[in-house]
Amino acid sequence: MARAWFFNIPLTGHINPTLPLVRALVQDGDEVTYFSSPTYQERISAAGAIFRSYANLEALEATRNVTHLIHQGGQIARATHGLLAEVLDAVGEERPDYLLFDMSAPWGGIASRQFGIPAVASFPHLPFYWRAIVMDWRILWKGLRNILPGYGYWRDLQGQTARIVRDYRLRDPKDINILSSTAELNIVFSSRYFQPYQEHFDQSYVYIGPDVRLERQETQLQISKLEGQKLVYIAVGTVYKASLEFFRLCIRAFDDERYAVVMSVGKAVDPAALGPIPGNFTVAQFVPQLAVLRQADLFITHGGMSSISEAVLNQVPMLVVPNTIEQSINAAVIARLMAGVYLELEELSLEKLQRAVHDMVGNREMMGGLERIRQSYFEAGGVERALEAIQGFKVKHGLE
Repeated sequence: MARAWFFNIPLTGHINPTLPLVRALVQDGDEVTYFSSPTYQERISAAGAIFRSYANLEALEATRNVTHLIHQGGQIARATHGLLAEVLDAVGEERPDYLLFDMSAPWGGIASRQFGIPAVASFPHLPFYWRAIVMDWRILWKGLRNILPGYGYWRDLQGQTARIVRDYRLRDPKDINILSSTAELNIVFSSRYFQPYQEHFDQSYVYIGPDVRLERQETQLQISKLEGQKLVYIAVGTVYKASLEFFRLCIRAFDDERYAVVMSVGKAVDPAALGPIPGNFTVAQFVPQLAVLRQADLFITHGGMSSISEAVLNQVPMLVVPNTIEQSINAAVIARLMAGVYLELEELSLEKLQRAVHDMVGNREMMGGLERIRQSYFEAGGVERALEAIQGFKVKHGLE
């Protein structure tokens, strides 16, 4: 039996993809201790891991609700500085056999290097390669806006990184990759087919596909849908607040008897603030996403990987309106693989939205694109492939 510690950030899109793997590791005989926040204690414990809360949870709060890439990097660096003392003390004292850490939890990678403990990184998002930014001019423009001088975010990121190196006396500052931490073995919850510039990523990146429990039990939602109507599902994530103008634009665009619309606005938006809701709309702060996707003809989404995976597995074409650069890259991949359409929020108009949806519903070419991605997920091998890779990693390090 090997003792593994898993460091993650307390966000659903980062926690949920890892739990089937954690369950498999525990069933294989490993003892897994999982660091997160109490919000996720129940589901982590249900996977068979030993839950352990970070003592300094306040350090993680500022990492939420940030869409600017470099600003996000500075916030993660600040969180890393706030968490490193407790992480290094605990790892140094208890010496687990190996570490797992999320790509956005660089304290795990630093602890691995400081103590010479082998590590595995998990990627709920696609690994980043700079050429992906030039796949589409809209991503490039968003990228430029993220590094233009004047925001102060880049200087803050550099300052926070230097503070980590200085205060924790790190040997090599180049080892700190704040925005996308890697390890000897990297488990990616997608497929190589979906990865842009896949040839750049060597065999240390093991793509296993998403593990979406399509049969999971959810609270049922009463949807008002008449015979012959097409079901449009609109949800742009729970972490980032979408503007009221976006939701109001959707209301104007689909106040149309041809459609039944389910719109999830998130906890940050009061549905009453949207004004009059047409009779063909069902609006809620949260909806059971898989239950809706099973019936949907189209999904208007922000393009997070979990949402993309669920849409692909349910064969629902996507109109992607991204918040972040990472989501813009996902959107461009979806468009390239003919599984949907990519529109930035700034280019949305009533006419573009209506035309895109009209052209997408029932589009055979897009159904073919979705099927090819879906097949690549199945062929990736799932949790069994990840377990096989980690077993080989453990044998290499004498942990079996």
